[in-house]
Amino acid sequence: MTTKPHMVRAVKTAGILISLGCLFAAVAPSTAHAQGGYPQEGNPPPKHRHTGGYNRFEPKYTLSLFLGARMGGNIAIHTPNVDYLPISSSLNWGFNAGVRLVPHVFGEFMWNRQSTTLSAHDIPSNMIVPLTDNAHLDMYQGSLLYEIWARPKLRPYAVGGIGFTHFDSHGILSFSNRLSYNLGGGVKYLFAPQVALRAELRWSPSRTTSSDTTFCDQYLGCFVTPISNHAEQWQANVGIEFRF
Repeated sequence: MTTKPHMVRAVKTAGILISLGCLFAAVAPSTAHAQGGYPQEGNPPPKHRHTGGYNRFEPKYTLSLFLGARMGGNIAIHTPNVDYLPISSSLNWGFNAGVRLVPHVFGEFMWNRQSTTLSAHDIPSNMIVPLTDNAHLDMYQGSLLYEIWARPKLRPYAVGGIGFTHFDSHGILSFSNRLSYNLGGGVKYLFAPQVALRAELRWSPSRTTSSDTTFCDQYLGCFVTPISNHAEQWQANVGIEFRF
């Protein structure tokens, strides 16, 4: 079995992210102690009526490194022989950088890269024909994240935002940048005052091409109007978040 180049790069990137995460996880507890996350005696801080007693501060900034998978998505193409280009499900990775706006609410910037295979659905043969296995889909998103302070160590959250997706298709597509957005949620588990395990699921559609459709109204009659097609993708990510 031949190993695909983008899979090799994804595994190497995953190794780098995991190594960085382990390094930060090793130094974060001592950093929290130095900055007042724990009293000098080494005991946990006294209980706080809002946080349940685990940590006595709200972070001002967050940074998370993640690895996951982006699934599904078709790019509509209207030609005599090809009607759509399927996007293969594959690994993705990236980071979120956030700042607290008000209690429980963070503004975040997300960069997320998927290295994948673009194919074509050939109408006459009804077959999927690979076009390139070296396509890159980079998402740049600004989001709002609402963190629910449910339990001392557990932080469920909802997230949603908007931005654009850069399609690097090596000349296969006639476009490169398209509007995209995301909506989802997840949970953070704080295993140290400034370090959390973060897992999430997001719906991440990107606009791709446009087409014409016939719309009929009982008063206006029938007329042709353009519509925007979307590559409907999902992403499931897990990573480490550092809270400062």
